[in-house]
Amino acid sequence: MATISIRYGRIGGVLSRRWHPDDVTFHHRDLVAARLRNLGFPRDAASQLSRNGTLLHLTPGKVLCHEGERGTQAFLVLEGEAIVVTRDTPVEVGPGAVVGELATLDPRRTRNATVIARTPLRVLVFDVATYRSLAGRDDLRERLAPQRVAA
Repeated sequence: MATISIRYGRIGGVLSRRWHPDDVTFHHRDLVAARLRNLGFPRDAASQLSRNGTLLHLTPGKVLCHEGERGTQAFLVLEGEAIVVTRDTPVEVGPGAVVGELATLDPRRTRNATVIARTPLRVLVFDVATYRSLAGRDDLRERLAPQRVAA
């Protein structure tokens, strides 16, 4: 017999109980992939994005990327809102939005906007090679490489 402690709930209560190790099976639940499915990504695509991205948390007012810098990462907003500041009117983006993709997909281009967290922000960050590979997938191309012009 072994004592297994499991954290649960938002407050972080702990359940301690004696179970025989052969009677216990743990299942990993990918909460990032689940969030991506809620945002409309297909199951397999959500799993690929979750496995290949790095989760980043930003507080309000923090800058995600600066106009004029090289695009070495692309960002997929999971939760929260950000403001994309261009030469024109600032644009607010939220969950499911991709930012920084134009400069990441085109190595000759620099960033055309500064992106600032308006609320607490959770994003998946992708390096250039990974993002290009994911954007080339049929089930992700429309979301990760939208046909639009730089601001």
